[in-house]
Amino acid sequence: MPNELDDVKVGAIIDGVPPTIVNDLPVSMAVEKMLREKVHSLVVIDKNGKTVGLISAWDVLKVTFLNGSVKEITVSKLIEGQKLVFVYTEVTLRDALNLMIDKEIHALPVLDYEDKLVGRLSLTDIARFVKEKMV
Repeated sequence: MPNELDDVKVGAIIDGVPPTIVNDLPVSMAVEKMLREKVHSLVVIDKNGKTVGLISAWDVLKVTFLNGSVKEITVSKLIEGQKLVFVYTEVTLRDALNLMIDKEIHALPVLDYEDKLVGRLSLTDIARFVKEKMV
């Protein structure tokens, strides 16, 4: 298994453009989309389609606890001050996993070298890859 994590690139295991949310929409719409899409995170884009962040169910839970509601808060407020953490398609799984561990995050937007969103990598994706290699 050690060699596969070093040899396989992120782009080889992602499967298409992930669910996104525009940053000026209310967090309540992000919650609805997460539930509808059955995902734990959404890539945040601006109105021009540029990737600007990622929000997780955990982020929504925190803001709900602190503010009591998500109806009046925009997604951009939720990611305010957040530095965009992402990987390119050619990054190895090991490097992506190390980044997730270092930043204590569960998912990463995946960009191509033109900074276009092409996927999302989650810890579940990596675990699924490891499981398939062990069988």
